Amino acid sequence: MHRPGTVAAPAKAGASCCLGCHLIRFLFIAAFGVLIAAGTHLLIGLALAFGFRRDALDAGPRTRDWGVWVRSVTNDQIVITARTATQNLGHPGTVGLFWENGYGLVGEVRHVYALDVTRSFEMVTGEKPPVCADPLDDCEQVDLDGYAFPSDPSNRGLEFTEVSFPAPLGELGAWHIDAGPTWAIHVHGWKAERREALRMLPAYDSEEISSLVIDYRCDPGAPLDSTGRHRIGLSEWEDLEAAVEYALGRGASRIILSGFSTGCAVIMAFLERSQLSDEVVGLVFDAPNIIWADVVRANTADLKLPVLGIKASTLMKETGMWLADLMWKIDWEATNYVQRAAQTVQVPTLVFHGTSDKSVPIAVSRQLEAAVPEHVELVETPAAGHVMSWNADPDGYERRLAGFLSRL
Repeated sequence: MHRPGTVAAPAKAGASCCLGCHLIRFLFIAAFGVLIAAGTHLLIGLALAFGFRRDALDAGPRTRDWGVWVRSVTNDQIVITARTATQNLGHPGTVGLFWENGYGLVGEVRHVYALDVTRSFEMVTGEKPPVCADPLDDCEQVDLDGYAFPSDPSNRGLEFTEVSFPAPLGELGAWHIDAGPTWAIHVHGWKAERREALRMLPAYDSEEISSLVIDYRCDPGAPLDSTGRHRIGLSEWEDLEAAVEYALGRGASRIILSGFSTGCAVIMAFLERSQLSDEVVGLVFDAPNIIWADVVRANTADLKLPVLGIKASTLMKETGMWLADLMWKIDWEATNYVQRAAQTVQVPTLVFHGTSDKSVPIAVSRQLEAAVPEHVELVETPAAGHVMSWNADPDGYERRLAGFLSRL
């Protein structure tokens, strides 16, 4: 029986209604927030994907890393400087120095004061480098060049022939150094050039091993891949196969494959796919870029968003990688060559990798060694940057390489 003055039931109904309204409003706001966050990550991921394509996939020559100036130079000493610290400025060992009218070698670090680094110096060709007095903006810049030699095998005292060989997309160029029936085929890295192999060629020649230093698709002057982009080995391996056919057709009795950075990915793809892989008796890798996804993650670890100036989140970067794969068929699984190395790497393999490599983490080579310990010998070079183990210790590098080749 209802008692006079009781109004509890209507009050409960009103409270329930208010609670429902608040819940609906909360859910609406939450859903809107999720949509905004998802849309933001998608847009930023798309921007990162296009940036990734521009910086890592599109074909075209690598631009020089200017940003170094010469303070003073004598016949045997040079002082170089930069606005900010760069790895090559004080890199141990020997580094090439390029400027518009010449080339030289910088050697041991003799003195460091702030960003002014005094090093030994040797002219190789051309006029002396331009000397800069303040302000830097008014001066010609120079480039520290890891290749260490300016033009071709003659820089190393080696006789060579410029040759060409037929490949699936057209003729490709190469240097041939005739030294014996075993041939080493050298495959340069992403947007690099044949000069990348000049540092190592004398070790092969001393062991009476012929060398073929090749171009492949998307190199300057070479045919483009059908996609117009670099494929991290997934199509370039066909050009390496053509080079192996060329060597075998000219009397090569055994094949050694030598790769630098992404050139190692080309070699790994060849080992997975080519009917000629059984001709290979040894591998030499330098800073192998053979887990592409890990390399991309390492190089974007400190990536900041344009304009906003804040670090991109892991989710944003993974979204960008997913979109890049979706749009341009990168195939992150296929370009993880280490996960199949136990089946493909069946011959003695020497791997050089610098402990200070900022482009391809040394962890990649360590994973390769762990995957195939019975075949892989990893040489870790302290303080060396990307593909600069020779630069850090030329004598030690060539000694290890020559010893490995003689054992083959």
